[in-house]
Amino acid sequence: MSLLKRKKKDAAEANGSGDAEAVATPTKGERMGQAKDLAVHHGTHKSIDVAGWVDSRVNATGIFTAMMSRHVPKGTNWFYTLGSATMFIFAMQAITGVFLSMYYTPSATQAYASITHMTNEVFMGEFVRGMHKWGASLMIILIFLHMARTFFFGAYKYPRELNWVIGVVLLILTTVMGLTGYLLPFDQRSFWATIVANNITASGPIVGPYLADFLRAGPDFSATTLSRFYALHMMVVPGLMAALIGAHLFFVVKLGTTAPPWVRAVRPKGARPQEEVTAGVAREDLDEVPVNGAVAAVAVEEPPVDQANAEAAEAEAVETTEAEETEAAVAPEEPAAEAAAEEAAEAPAEEAPAAEEPAADETAPEEPPADPADAPSEDDGDGEVKS
Repeated sequence: MSLLKRKKKDAAEANGSGDAEAVATPTKGERMGQAKDLAVHHGTHKSIDVAGWVDSRVNATGIFTAMMSRHVPKGTNWFYTLGSATMFIFAMQAITGVFLSMYYTPSATQAYASITHMTNEVFMGEFVRGMHKWGASLMIILIFLHMARTFFFGAYKYPRELNWVIGVVLLILTTVMGLTGYLLPFDQRSFWATIVANNITASGPIVGPYLADFLRAGPDFSATTLSRFYALHMMVVPGLMAALIGAHLFFVVKLGTTAPPWVRAVRPKGARPQEEVTAGVAREDLDEVPVNGAVAAVAVEEPPVDQANAEAAEAEAVETTEAEETEAAVAPEEPAAEAAAEEAAEAPAEEAPAAEEPAADETAPEEPPADPADAPSEDDGDGEVKS
């Protein structure tokens, strides 16, 4: 219940009517006082609700959880901090660069004088410039180490190929930052070193001469060259790097961190289903890893389990039938004749006509018995048995 409704209810109870509608309409002064009370009431809770108000609109808690509370694989060591260290140096370069730009003048006649003034007269100017100067060298070293760790740990493989490409582009932009910033003092050393670097660029195939003309802002070095290098160093390259670093971090959070080569890694989040991987990934811990699709091709040709069992049972039945027929064909004839005689003797007299057919196997040849006494008896229909 709001404060205004609560006050209306209290006023109604004080009048004894118990009905808020029976209260007289407040005057303009009373309404102003109520509004002032409401403003004070909500003002006391403003500092408490700011975090919730922002989080309900931008989901800051979910972003923070995804960035800081993600899964870290086993075997993680200090090599995994090289990327964070490089990003920290980039942030330091951005901050110190902003302070240096407050005193720097991008002019061919005043650039060196502004650097001297900044170093010798500005409070902590030499310290800030030293951080920016040595931070540039440290950033190049760290990004090379980070790329080497990524390569030797195999973190450039599926599904992180795009993140590897972004890292390569960031490496190139870092070197461009170093080149464009080296000319800004505009002393003898930076001037001639930049000319050498630009001539090396111009020697490149096809696009080399055009790129060199773009960097010089014309056919020769001039005051316009310094202004172009300053614009690239302060705005263009840092903006591209910030955007690519954001994309790089997004893929790191989405795909996860690669485990070291000596630790079996869990499949990264967002990867394709394992059934679609036909080569290079073992399906079980003890399975052989397919190489160039060799094992996978054999696995595809194998029939399903149910079909294989049915075919095995059918083959076994055929083998059993053939074995029985072969055994019956090569069996001795005397035991078959003796068995037929015994069956005929045990049969009743009225069933004798049914015993006229030979009891031997149909597959056995009909030959006269070796002993006449063992031959099957015949009935002529009068109850007498003829031998």
